[in-house]
Amino acid sequence: MRKLTARIDKYDYKLDLENQELIVKVLNGREVKVKLIAPKERYIKYMNWDNYELIMKYDGSRFWICIEFRRKVEQYNARSVLAIDVNFDNVTILIKNSRRVIKAKKFSFPLRKALCHRIWIERIQKRYPKQWKYIKGIREAIRKHGRKIRNIVYGSCHKIAEEMTNTALKYRSLIVVENLKNLRVNGKRNTRFNKKLSLWAYRKLLFYIEYGCLEKGIPSLSKM
Repeated sequence: MRKLTARIDKYDYKLDLENQELIVKVLNGREVKVKLIAPKERYIKYMNWDNYELIMKYDGSRFWICIEFRRKVEQYNARSVLAIDVNFDNVTILIKNSRRVIKAKKFSFPLRKALCHRIWIERIQKRYPKQWKYIKGIREAIRKHGRKIRNIVYGSCHKIAEEMTNTALKYRSLIVVENLKNLRVNGKRNTRFNKKLSLWAYRKLLFYIEYGCLEKGIPSLSKM
């Protein structure tokens, strides 16, 4: 069976999130029941949302399902500003209204762990300058460190963004971040700094924050 992707209208399937079941209508009035294996925390927050179009993909061995959810967002009246300062080791937030500072908090950003795995990759490539491209065991060792880097960066960005958006929703804050668009162009220095800069997932963090804002009905964040 070849790889394929299908879009299914909301009227052609039934979704039961409580029992993690998906029933899809196929030809001749038949129905196919699919068991969803996503973690409960991934879908429990969409229990009261309306489901729309569904995308089903077969990659040759497994089926992947993407469901579009929608809900009405209430008008958001901001009462304060949540400012974000992104650094290599930490992310600091400051919530302030017109009168005083309401809250300040610092989140640790474990990019030093990711940097260690990056250094290990470079050591392996330096030790086997030609062999690492062709020997399966060496390539797998490099991929292993690469996966750990990705998990550290993406996981920390997702966790920090989730806490930030929850805090902004609690204090009815408008999120403001510094504009670091040209940092990679203007910030090139020594080799060590450039290694840190390559792992600094500023754009990925912004993506998760914007995603959380859309999900919770917070107005789009602003850049200073």
